[in-house]
Amino acid sequence: MSRDVLAFNPRLRLALFKAGFAVAEAVPLWLGRTLAYVVGTAAWAFDPRGRRTVARNLAHFLPPGCPQALARAVRRSYVNFAFSVCESFSLRALPRDTFQSPNLELIDPWGTFAARPFPGPAVFTTVHANWLMALGAYHHLGLIRSIEAIRLSHGDPAIDALFERAIAPFGCRSLLLDRAPLASLRALKDGRQLAVVAERDYIGNGLPIRFAGEVTRMPIGPAALAVQTGAPVIPSLMARRSAGRFVLIIGRPVRADPTRAKSEQVADLTRQLSATHARFIAAAPAQWVAFHDAWAFRP
Repeated sequence: MSRDVLAFNPRLRLALFKAGFAVAEAVPLWLGRTLAYVVGTAAWAFDPRGRRTVARNLAHFLPPGCPQALARAVRRSYVNFAFSVCESFSLRALPRDTFQSPNLELIDPWGTFAARPFPGPAVFTTVHANWLMALGAYHHLGLIRSIEAIRLSHGDPAIDALFERAIAPFGCRSLLLDRAPLASLRALKDGRQLAVVAERDYIGNGLPIRFAGEVTRMPIGPAALAVQTGAPVIPSLMARRSAGRFVLIIGRPVRADPTRAKSEQVADLTRQLSATHARFIAAAPAQWVAFHDAWAFRP
């Protein structure tokens, strides 16, 4: 079924989303992941154009001259994405031990969460890899009390409501991207915390930055919020070790320097965050959701 059919048939699209949530929440997690593996492998096999796009993206994070390694990473990226969709749809039904040892390990070398939950406002950033599972990890590990996640709308309030219902048990609510700038600033000034996937520029006004060796645009929102409010930006990666085991890696917090000009700070912080996010993707390239041309922007 083509994307065009779904785009022009909103009732069918909503019905498929509802069915996906219902099935994912009803079946055991092991069965859901098994079905996801089959679907992901089939999608990889029948999507030559998508495979080429994914290969171009992942090649930035793999050693050159290793076509077999790149081919394996491309196939795994389809399977990992299918796992991620399954887990996102079944969030409400996931057992608590999904987010406990030995299924989840926290690596926090900077002692960011020495005090739990994290006190005060903060912007938690990540990359497009297992990002909804990361919300469950933050909640079940007691790292936060509540959080507001900046995200894109699915273009249908009913579909947005399905995802809102899924993340609500984790003390999370959404800030849709079109309303995020002012709402985010207000939330931080009120002492609340934000979550945002921050290695992709959806608006088109990001800062041109060399990312994994090639220039693209990166969103300046997290850095701008840090400069305006003084809140730290805390990068993290939720990486899959196996089908059912994860590690949550906390990067070095990035803080604004009030003695410098704001524009300089925003540019510098954005570059620091981009470098951290590139290292995160390089640690698990096959888990990065990269089905678009990540370097489509050319200055």
